[in-house]
Amino acid sequence: MRRLRVVAPASFAAGAAALALVLPGCRLLPEARGPAARQLGLATGAPSVLAVLVDEDSPAALTMTRELVLATARNAEHILVIGDHGGELLASSTAPNPPSIRVPGPPPALPPDPTSFQKSHYTRALRQYRAMLRDARARLGSRRRQQLAAWARSLLAQLSARIHQVGSAAGRGAAGLAGALGAAAADISSLRQAGLSDTAGQAVVIIGGNGVSGLAAPVLPQALRGSSVVVAGFPGSSDDEAAWQAALMQDGAARAVLLVPAASGQLGTVVRQGLDGAFADTLTSVLFALGQSRLRAAALPQLGRLLQLLTVTYPQATASIDGYTDDLPTPGGNRQLSQRRAAAVQAWLVAHGVAPSRLQAAGYGDADPIAPNTPAGQPLNRRVVVIINPGG
Repeated sequence: MRRLRVVAPASFAAGAAALALVLPGCRLLPEARGPAARQLGLATGAPSVLAVLVDEDSPAALTMTRELVLATARNAEHILVIGDHGGELLASSTAPNPPSIRVPGPPPALPPDPTSFQKSHYTRALRQYRAMLRDARARLGSRRRQQLAAWARSLLAQLSARIHQVGSAAGRGAAGLAGALGAAAADISSLRQAGLSDTAGQAVVIIGGNGVSGLAAPVLPQALRGSSVVVAGFPGSSDDEAAWQAALMQDGAARAVLLVPAASGQLGTVVRQGLDGAFADTLTSVLFALGQSRLRAAALPQLGRLLQLLTVTYPQATASIDGYTDDLPTPGGNRQLSQRRAAAVQAWLVAHGVAPSRLQAAGYGDADPIAPNTPAGQPLNRRVVVIINPGG
């Protein structure tokens, strides 16, 4: 009996041989496993507290309060709005946590000793993944802005409803403002007892300058020490301003900023910096003569307070020193003049022991005026602003 022999076609044999050579070392098609999904969120800073003491009978003060709430809304922030007549709590709320979404996990890592094809495939997949993450974060950022705006509007609706319930109040004066500060201190103490701690920043804002006109600075309660204290629309003289600043700093305020009515547009920026832990100190006494950059003797008290902040209160802090001018033309240009003004403050601080590496001076010319560039407002725009970052 003859043995039957089956002969494969040559093309099939060649293909089988090639397949046999490739399969043992093949890494092109690893076992398909979908990357594990993960939750993508946005970073949230440490909790912060904003206490607003407002003249509830002043439409202008209430408008400024509404603008401030909208401008400073952030995740993990607790806002208290308190009437400055006697400490009536008008609104209180904590901002929600930021939104998050589920996204796929990153592409699987390359195997040891990858081929050029695998490298190219991985690079392309990683690029696509990073683009997807950027898009996802952008969507989250938009959702967070909408979320915070809705939260702020809810708090403002609470404020409006409460003001209608309370009605007009009487008895404004030193006792009223002191009572409002005491109420803010009690509310913040209650928040801490409920578990709020490690705040990134704590700011107390007094809105309604007529309520403090002619009054001595109130005593800062213990629970408010370490806060940034901001008075919007301060109506007093430069001597009154200096007295308030000195008294508040002596009581333990981290800083005291008194904004004259012409500078009230800076309120949101100043408060945001306080809640961030960094803050701006506008050297209102360091105002310069027209076209000049020389420091005046009147600037020494405020420069001394700034030196105290940088050497004692925040010895590791860094600071940006920003110079400004009015809009009047000057030889060499306003940008150069503003740079010389910032450099003059920097040189004074260095001469008094602050390391140059901690300071950065820049001039911005007539940008960002804090007052109208009229004969009355131009002197206020010839200024220096020092932004202190306590964390270095």
